[in-house]
Amino acid sequence: MSQVSIESIEAAIKKIDGLSEDALDKKIETFTLKQQNLVNYLLQAGLEYENDDLNMFSIYYFAIVYEAFEQAGLTLKEISEDDIDSFQDPFILALDAIYKDEDYTPMQDLIQQHHLSQFMMNEIEAVDEDGESLSEETKTQLFIVSSGMVGILNMAVV
Repeated sequence: MSQVSIESIEAAIKKIDGLSEDALDKKIETFTLKQQNLVNYLLQAGLEYENDDLNMFSIYYFAIVYEAFEQAGLTLKEISEDDIDSFQDPFILALDAIYKDEDYTPMQDLIQQHHLSQFMMNEIEAVDEDGESLSEETKTQLFIVSSGMVGILNMAVV
């Protein structure tokens, strides 16, 4: 399986963060049209957790991660609901290993995108330019959502 490189992630961040608000909206719309089932999955988490901030962060990081796959030259098939469903059981087992034993190995083995996983962990723990950090609840939720997103996108590489 091809790894998204650190350079691809950096190029994606530069591209996404360099867009105007309108251009970013159009880019997200384009990515969403390509991966509607995945975006629905991401937004469903925000509804289930009753966390509007989670939706905002999920869509922003979806744009960066998707762009990183594109920067890496990786082609992604359209993700189906069946793809998402087949990912759920191993994903829940990997989350259980983290919560029960603090063992991240099953999650790393499932996602198979070390650089993207590390990028998301750094982002989740980061303090913004105003000295603010995410609440512990949002950190946990964003970790779950972003791990699922990266893993599902990785499965979609053709």
